[in-house]
Amino acid sequence: MDPFLVGPPAGIRDLRFAVLDLETSGGMPKAFWDKRDRFQPAAEITEVGVVALAGPVIESRISRLCAIEGALPRDIQRLTGITPQMLREAPPWSRVAFELAEVLEGRVWVAHHAPFDGAFLKAYLPEGVWGRHRLICTRLLVKALAPELPKRSLGDCCAHFGIVNARAHRALSDAEATAELLQRLMARAEAKDLDAEAFISLGEVGWKKL
Repeated sequence: MDPFLVGPPAGIRDLRFAVLDLETSGGMPKAFWDKRDRFQPAAEITEVGVVALAGPVIESRISRLCAIEGALPRDIQRLTGITPQMLREAPPWSRVAFELAEVLEGRVWVAHHAPFDGAFLKAYLPEGVWGRHRLICTRLLVKALAPELPKRSLGDCCAHFGIVNARAHRALSDAEATAELLQRLMARAEAKDLDAEAFISLGEVGWKKL
């Protein structure tokens, strides 16, 4: 059940979060024509990583590779280390999505650069799933709560806060790094006496914009 149907909890520590990261076969979840009039097929989700938290406390982690129908570009393979062979042995998205929906249920969804991940979630999950949850972006939270950072990529934020991301561009490692970043930002928000709604509002990304 959506925890915000009757209003959000008063304190940040009362919130339940699902920090997620997606690896994909490209940048757009919908097919399009590029500037050179070349047709570009819709990108697919290749890997999902989720860290579930109750307030600042980590409850669980999941990591799943996803089989895709299209090709996996070589530049994506080099960036992530994910290979076509790994995906051929993975379950289809339909099966991963069912498990993912259960993990995400009743939580505030969190991602670094949430418009990217959110656009894929909106395209690949039913509206009955994503439409009942709020989505926040740690980049926006960093802008509001750590204004001393001139750059706000996940790598820049990890370097600033001393967060170790051992396998950057793999979904679970990026999700774990984002979860630790969220913990640091929660502490800053609490130091400013922000309540749950104020904290969410600082980083919220509206689904209609995706």
